[in-house]
Amino acid sequence: MASEFRQEKIALAAFDVYGTLLDTSSITEAIQKHLGVIPDVASKISGSWRKHQLEYTWRLNSMGYYESFDVVTKKSLFNATAEHGIRIDETMAASLLEAYHRLDPFGDTLPALQGLAELPHVKVIIFSNGTQKMVTTALQSTGTSLSSLPDGMYFADSVSRYKPAPEIYHGLVSYLNNSTHDIYQPSNVWLVSGNPFDVTGARSAGLSAFWIDRSGTGWLDRISPDGHDLTPNKVIKDLREITDFLTPRETE
Repeated sequence: MASEFRQEKIALAAFDVYGTLLDTSSITEAIQKHLGVIPDVASKISGSWRKHQLEYTWRLNSMGYYESFDVVTKKSLFNATAEHGIRIDETMAASLLEAYHRLDPFGDTLPALQGLAELPHVKVIIFSNGTQKMVTTALQSTGTSLSSLPDGMYFADSVSRYKPAPEIYHGLVSYLNNSTHDIYQPSNVWLVSGNPFDVTGARSAGLSAFWIDRSGTGWLDRISPDGHDLTPNKVIKDLREITDFLTPRETE
């Protein structure tokens, strides 16, 4: 667990998007509508879609290939529907992908980003596997000021590698140091993610990490190799807790 935060310079909160700011399960309603299936089947397809989407990125990393996240998302959709005995055509896939670009934000997303925007010593970066078009469209579609809150964005396309490959985390730090007037040490960059694989990837690369545990299950991941602590620095249940944590404490 991280020690009490003391502000010595500008801190950076790098927010993951899918599963952290945006609820990937909110695609279930669109699946039910476009495929004409019952809610239980729509929920299972939604889960399969997300599972294959992530598995494809990990497999591409391992094999040394790269396809952009919109392509991966489309292919994983075809995989998920076929797995449940449903055949879809390009038109139907396009409708579902359009809906995927408009996922619902979690209830704590906007308040948390607004709270951080009021802290002058904290910068907020969007840090995603998604493409710039996918993420920008998703943030704009929330109908709020969400898209105007981040101080910058960094995407997997920049290094042609997906989380949790070390290149994407190192690339994020290089991007920050090349695009701002501050020099960031990896430990002063705080990943914010609801995905354990993302947290362990960030920690392996030397970054600090918040893990959001909305379900309250506690940290169950056991990937940390002997001698390497890849657990989150801080476990939170609500994104709004980050503002309090990153607020400077007066030293005695």
